[in-house]
Amino acid sequence: MRLRAQLLAIIVAGLFVASAVSVGIPGVTDTSIHETSPADGARTRQLSLTFDAPTLGDRQSYVNVNVDGCHLTRSAGQPILPVATETLTFPLGTRVTDVQVSTGAVTTISLPAKPMPAPRLISRDGDLSSEVYEGPVYRGSGMYPDEWVRWRTNGGLQDGEHVTYCTLNVYPARYHPGEGTIEYIRDVEITVSVEPGEGLAAGDSHDMVIVSPLTFYPAVTRLVEHKESLGLSCQWATPMQISRGTYFPAEGEDAAEQIKYFIKNAVEEWGTRYVLIMGAPGRVPMRTVYTQPAADSSETFTSDLYYGDIYDGSGGFSSWDSNDNGYYGEYNHSGNIDEMDLYPDVHVGRLACRSVIEAWFAVDKIIAYESNAAGDWYNRFVVAGGDSFNDMPQWGTDYYEGEITVNASVDYMDGFTPVKLLGSNGGLTTENIKDEWSQGAGFVNLEGHGNYLSWATHPPHDYNTWVGIQVQDIPDLGNAGKLPFVVLGGCHIADMSHTYECFAWQLVRAVNKGAIATTGFTSLSWGADDDVNGNGEPDIIEYASGYLDILAFKQYGQHDITVAGELCDAAVTEYLNTAPVEWNNAYLDIWDCKTVSAWVLLGDPSLQLGGIQG
Repeated sequence: MRLRAQLLAIIVAGLFVASAVSVGIPGVTDTSIHETSPADGARTRQLSLTFDAPTLGDRQSYVNVNVDGCHLTRSAGQPILPVATETLTFPLGTRVTDVQVSTGAVTTISLPAKPMPAPRLISRDGDLSSEVYEGPVYRGSGMYPDEWVRWRTNGGLQDGEHVTYCTLNVYPARYHPGEGTIEYIRDVEITVSVEPGEGLAAGDSHDMVIVSPLTFYPAVTRLVEHKESLGLSCQWATPMQISRGTYFPAEGEDAAEQIKYFIKNAVEEWGTRYVLIMGAPGRVPMRTVYTQPAADSSETFTSDLYYGDIYDGSGGFSSWDSNDNGYYGEYNHSGNIDEMDLYPDVHVGRLACRSVIEAWFAVDKIIAYESNAAGDWYNRFVVAGGDSFNDMPQWGTDYYEGEITVNASVDYMDGFTPVKLLGSNGGLTTENIKDEWSQGAGFVNLEGHGNYLSWATHPPHDYNTWVGIQVQDIPDLGNAGKLPFVVLGGCHIADMSHTYECFAWQLVRAVNKGAIATTGFTSLSWGADDDVNGNGEPDIIEYASGYLDILAFKQYGQHDITVAGELCDAAVTEYLNTAPVEWNNAYLDIWDCKTVSAWVLLGDPSLQLGGIQG
């Protein structure tokens, strides 16, 4: 690999809880950490990065600008340019006081055409809005981006510890629209100065909190007994107890915020790592957010990441209502923006039960699943996908986006036997999906389109034909005792705002069949078509929902994370470390924010995938 990066860290002993992690730069060849105690008490970390010169490629009437080993920006309407991302890890509450940047020689070259602008992402409801348009940068006179390095801090989790992430975006090539040139650097040194935080001195009395209505008591007590038999200490609380201050003083403007403050107190006082919300949104509320992909969009959606994102980068409370106007998660909402941290600080999952009967059977499934080691069926990985989008003719590609996504998921899952039901191999039929599901599998991944009652996609080049599985097919599944963890790619497939229960939840609520847990989107989900950035990789697995879905399998197959909530939150964290949301600049890509905040785990966050071995 030609991109070389060397990390030199000069820190006070004990300042950092973990080594610096390099995220998104595949060319890192040498990472070393040295601990010293400077006489002046300075606490700094220094990074030295070396890049290849950029290469230019023709792209319609534009040019692609690439630097080997770098990712590429994709803010709609703005030039696609290379970016290298480094994420540093500190104890929670560490404050970054200064970031100094020193570059090597700056070289200017004239471009034969403008850099390729990033198109809008495509919603998975079939809206092909991936047209190319030139945003305001192309009409400006300043450099884009306006700095060689941009950075931000976030509060999150690493290996179970509460940390502050400092994410650095390094732009080795910048565009000058007024001159028709790019400036690029081969070398940059970055010095990050910090005031160390104390971390989080949490208690250790309750590993998991369960929030449910009082009427779910019979089901909750059975689950608590089971979890505590596995060594997981639990505490049950009802929304009424939370609002009355039974355990901690009640705080918050509404029921959802009161629950979030309760979770914060549980994390700090009890050492809580998992939060199971047992109840549909009508029984235990979800947070309605106003993160809208366009100024003319009226869509709102619900998010459980709101409950999981407790801390910002300074260790303060992440309210999701930074302008204090009572609307949460705003972007493009009457011109308002709320700054959200987005990184999970506690593992949250939901069993969207509407009755104690549903809760009872959901708990039955969890107890049976975890009480037995999985058989050979667990090593099967059933995937289905087709040709999600009609590729734009100007790009000259002919990708089958769903197939590409599920194949990428399979690539991460070493040791599993893939069962590929694809449009291109003739395996994509409703009957095949039901038959293979019924034989049992450890994991299922469906990538295509969705609504709250079904998942479907297209055979190659046949965009009038829909093939998939619907809620009325779930009773036909015969996988008793062989329940998969299911990742669903498609719009609204986990949308719990309707009278009828959504597809993602109906798989979990099905009695002794269906799924042990699912992930899906509560809103429109977004994807990327073709290979607009020209780096040779299909954009569907580099951006938005397709990228997040495959990261879930990466956590299990490559990082050995086998607990459901930990797996999902590690995927969100890696997504944000690779594509960080930069709130306070003109280059914000709101699709990244919406992708992670609309993704929900319907299942027990403490679930041990594969059951308890031995």
